[in-house]
Amino acid sequence: MIWQHKLAGLIEALHRPEFPALFLKTMRSVADFDSSVIMAYGVGPRPEILHDELSREFRDAFYERYLSQAAFVLSPLYQTFRAGKQGFFHVNTLAPDGFFESRYYKAYYRYSGLLDQVFYLSRLRNDLAVVVSMARTRRFNDFDRSVIGDFKSVEPIALSLLTKHWEHLGSEEPSFTDYLYTAFQQFGNSELTGREKDVVDHILRGCSSKSAASIIGITPETERSYRKIVYRKLNVGSHAELYNLFFRALEFADSAGERDPLELLRQSER
Repeated sequence: MIWQHKLAGLIEALHRPEFPALFLKTMRSVADFDSSVIMAYGVGPRPEILHDELSREFRDAFYERYLSQAAFVLSPLYQTFRAGKQGFFHVNTLAPDGFFESRYYKAYYRYSGLLDQVFYLSRLRNDLAVVVSMARTRRFNDFDRSVIGDFKSVEPIALSLLTKHWEHLGSEEPSFTDYLYTAFQQFGNSELTGREKDVVDHILRGCSSKSAASIIGITPETERSYRKIVYRKLNVGSHAELYNLFFRALEFADSAGERDPLELLRQSER
């Protein structure tokens, strides 16, 4: 494979400024993509951008929605990080079965023109990871099975290089409270039962009733009943309204601590 001939150059570039761009260039010799970003999860409450080569149409959606509006909290990439995993991943295989009809997908992926996405996630420690996202917009076709296999075959070397290059990342950073993810965990707790809260979490992640029911351990009919109760209690009429309510509540995340940010939102509206 062509990437093997570039490996020596990558090793020489470790701990040097040119490494991120050279790493992505090497990955493009495995399969082409037109929008990529390298970021760190765990350095601060939002991802830290280490390097980006984003397409023009994707850039605005990434910085305005994914970062500024904290949409990353619901992304398959961030959820994979929070689950403690590492390796190579294809978003299509991670996403719950209702993801592509979800409000999150329409407001971020479809809005940005993103067609398909793969990524490497290298854990530097339990609470810190480097993620390399490689995406195709509508100018390309999806990553096919052969390409996915090629990226997967490079995984051990790719993770080793990423870990080595960023081995000192975060070593001098002060500890912080991940208040955005805490807000996601607490959202709705002041108004919902534990089971209702489970249903809300899976709705926000883009799960269908069938998928959410399977994960929670209830029947799809019971899950749909819980959805109706949740919508009534939260005074929303659809997935889209729930999604918007969640992001409005996130505006209070930094002051909520361990409290439900929705409770603070309600207080501000009285």
